[in-house]
Amino acid sequence: MKVALSISTDPERGYDFVRHQYVPYLMSIGLLPIVIPNHLGDVRAYVAALDVEGLVLTGGGDIAPERYGQPNTASNELAPTRDQTESVLLDWATEQNRPVLGICRGVQMINVYFGGGLVQDILTELGSRVHGKGNDAHDIQICDPRFADVIGADGLRVNTYHHQGISRDGLAPALNVFAVSPADGVVEGVFHREKPVIGVQWHPERPTPSTEADARRFRRFFEGGAWW
Repeated sequence: MKVALSISTDPERGYDFVRHQYVPYLMSIGLLPIVIPNHLGDVRAYVAALDVEGLVLTGGGDIAPERYGQPNTASNELAPTRDQTESVLLDWATEQNRPVLGICRGVQMINVYFGGGLVQDILTELGSRVHGKGNDAHDIQICDPRFADVIGADGLRVNTYHHQGISRDGLAPALNVFAVSPADGVVEGVFHREKPVIGVQWHPERPTPSTEADARRFRRFFEGGAWW
């Protein structure tokens, strides 16, 4: 399956980029990722010409807080052009009922797109040190039995590379939670109630204890669609 792949951008240096791990990882689970530039005149026309069948939103910098109605208190590495490109990609995917996977920033973008908000800094707002680049991994709880059946467990250990996140209070109305960090309540996995849209807060493309479970879930998702 060919999928559109959102990528990072550096407005100051004038280039887009994607980390090396994404393409090999997605190919390993049966996908052929096609990168989508952030500076396009017509994103929809570009995607239509590529004949892709799904969308993967990658990790990266923070989403502009004005998109979820907050002042900027702790957000950095902002890229409004990327925010807009990904919003158009989500318009296309949801209208066409195409499968969407969000990774790290990607799950946050999904939540914002559907009307949710973000915790701009987990350490200062929630007092939690569980997340972030200083930790190799932490435990999560799979809180939806339909996902536990596919994963084969009711808990996982996952990597962590984020300082922002989704709280239950900030969850978009159209989304449900399937995974949570029991230590602090930070949402780790979401899905859309009616659309084939799923997102995880960790990075399955990087080394993580959850590699095998992630591969099972994502193959099932892209091959068979939403199972919830």
